[in-house]
Amino acid sequence: MKSKIFMVVLSVVFVASLVITGCAKPTPTPTPTPAPEQEVTTWRFQTIFSPGQSDYGTSQRACDDIYTASGGRLKIDLYPNGTFAGSMEAFQSCGEGVFEVHESWPVYIRGVDFGFQAIGSGNMDMDGLDKWVWLYEAGGWDVVSKAFEDINLQFICDEEWGSEVMNSNIPIHKLDDLKGLKFRTSDPRLCEEHGISAITLPLEEVFTGLATGAVDVVEFGHLKYNVDLGLTDITEYGIYPDWWNVQNLTAVVVNLDAWNALPEDLQKIVEMCFKAHAIEHYTKSQYTSALAMKKMVDDGTMEFIRIPPEEFASMRADMYKIELEDIAEQGGLTKEVYDSFYKFREIWLPYKDMSKWWGYGLTPEEQMGYTPEK
Repeated sequence: MKSKIFMVVLSVVFVASLVITGCAKPTPTPTPTPAPEQEVTTWRFQTIFSPGQSDYGTSQRACDDIYTASGGRLKIDLYPNGTFAGSMEAFQSCGEGVFEVHESWPVYIRGVDFGFQAIGSGNMDMDGLDKWVWLYEAGGWDVVSKAFEDINLQFICDEEWGSEVMNSNIPIHKLDDLKGLKFRTSDPRLCEEHGISAITLPLEEVFTGLATGAVDVVEFGHLKYNVDLGLTDITEYGIYPDWWNVQNLTAVVVNLDAWNALPEDLQKIVEMCFKAHAIEHYTKSQYTSALAMKKMVDDGTMEFIRIPPEEFASMRADMYKIELEDIAEQGGLTKEVYDSFYKFREIWLPYKDMSKWWGYGLTPEEQMGYTPEK
């Protein structure tokens, strides 16, 4: 009997508790205190490239990756050439803090220190892959970094272009064919030695100079880049190989004050993202140029000429003499860069020659193993 009474009482208590809790207001979930909004650093990035060019898109992807990898803490806004400064003054402007990041060719600041000419490119220079080996394995990175630090810039990344092309309305089969012509080039030294009228024009003036007859022949970039500049629309011949301004190195730099203000983890993210995309600058420049060449050949809009190598040994010897004169005259960074080059080449070039690809010297058809259908 007692147990029944107990069960009745327990049931009444249970029902009552359901009624009470059902009528009571639920306890609200505590609202967490909002975390303080993280600080976002925004940098301005002027590149030498323009929208629509493959290199511009590659640089934009690097900026996007930095934003994602940093969790939104570092935002880099990309701007085309000329936004804040012209191509000839942009490195200096970046060092002065007009904008934080720049991407361009060091040859444009040889007026600041002639050693930047050697760092960036030159007549009868090494190819792009050799320059990478020099930078990463033979002390080149330290040399270049110190040179940029002297103008308040942090060297972040190098981008190699590979083969450049000369555009002309006159067929050029040897060096002497340039005599009597006005040749736009970034490095006039060897031309002057051989009695060729060489003129240096910045990016902004190259097309106009060719179109108006201020120059007869131009070199500027890889074939696809020259297509984008319109140079191939007003010329009939594309001339290889590139001996005049070989593998023009593009440098990515950051204003040193902005760089030092950045936390170390963000510094590493910036370095890694730009370096991760460096190879794409090379591969895109070369493959898009290959596609452009095929289209021009198929359409019959341009004839391509390759200068035979018989003159190249003597041209390289002439260039070596010019470099020694520059070392004697300039000293400093110029001497440091060239001395580093010579030491590197003495080790590297014999190995490169011995280990060169098995297809070296064969025709494209022999390298493929078949003759493609036309």
